[in-house]
Amino acid sequence: MGKGKVAVLGAGSGGFMSAADLGQMGYEVALFSRNIDKVAGVKATGGIEILDIDSNPTGRFGEVACATDDIAEAVKGAKVILNPIPYFVCEEYARLVAPHLEDGQVVLYLGKGGASLTWARVLRELGIDKKVYLADCNTLPYGASRKGDAQVRLENRTQNLIIATFPGKDIDHVIKVAEELYPAEHGYTLRAGQNAIDSILVDYNAITHTPPMVCNAARIESGSAGFCLFGKAENTPAVVRIIEKIDRERMAIGEKLGLKQYTLEEEIMMVKWNPAGEDYVLPLYDAIHTPFLEVCEGPFSLDVRHLTEDIPYGLVTFSSLGRLLGVPTPFTDAIITLAEGLLDRDFRSIGRTVKDLGIDADWSLEEIKTYLREGRRA
Repeated sequence: MGKGKVAVLGAGSGGFMSAADLGQMGYEVALFSRNIDKVAGVKATGGIEILDIDSNPTGRFGEVACATDDIAEAVKGAKVILNPIPYFVCEEYARLVAPHLEDGQVVLYLGKGGASLTWARVLRELGIDKKVYLADCNTLPYGASRKGDAQVRLENRTQNLIIATFPGKDIDHVIKVAEELYPAEHGYTLRAGQNAIDSILVDYNAITHTPPMVCNAARIESGSAGFCLFGKAENTPAVVRIIEKIDRERMAIGEKLGLKQYTLEEEIMMVKWNPAGEDYVLPLYDAIHTPFLEVCEGPFSLDVRHLTEDIPYGLVTFSSLGRLLGVPTPFTDAIITLAEGLLDRDFRSIGRTVKDLGIDADWSLEEIKTYLREGRRA
């Protein structure tokens, strides 16, 4: 007997990997793309072949029951709706899916935290009153690359995931569903977010991509051979200090909201080792340099998601939350400004602010906390 239907909305690398993984686990998978050509190969083969990190066949194949550009067909009867897409199209997908939602469905956005707040705002604006569970994850559960029309390369599993919901009181229901999709036997450790801001703040990409992108702009733009964003030559102690300062600013935002926060180095390690009988965490410079990340070459352009997504939908959101809560974010703001100059783009005007999250700048701190927990101001 199958495990039930899961709709995967989006046919990029994250969507392909989600469909392949869950198909192999026995779920009835529906893979949706707004462009039918993107899923034509999957439709023809009946699934997606999983490759290893060296792009070699693994013999694993995830069946996909339905590959379609019909959104109603994709989500009908789905227990879970996964949405692994770039954040800039999050609202478009929410509006696309909204009329077809069914009571009891779990909508889990994968890639950037806080999307549950965006979905809630859209459903409110459209007058959709179905009882659905809105959730998001602070990052994709996989490092993966789509290869060809019906293949995906699995590079790694993102083992530490934060699942958050809006309203926060729905987390107990959603975390049980998420633990079925991302089980411990696959190496996952899931943490229940305290509210939807929790998953926004632990945005590994926004914290670690943006300073080395800005500080290495000349090397990137000149196409320097062998460039690696997480390499030791690129992430010198000075660059890591900027990462650390941004990290401490986002922690201050969380503390103002009463959230339990961990430093980036604690987040990276999570499982601490104690050579002296006491918990010990490596300094950030040592924690951030790992053999796996140091073999990932590139990027070789400034006009890539490491800035075009992580600045407007990561750091701009940090900055907006800081202004709302009276928490200074000078280093976050400095990287935003430099990125705007490098790309000649106004990221603040297009970026995600508290208004986009459905939060009013005039609300008191207690009203904000109540809204995040209960889904209402008072």
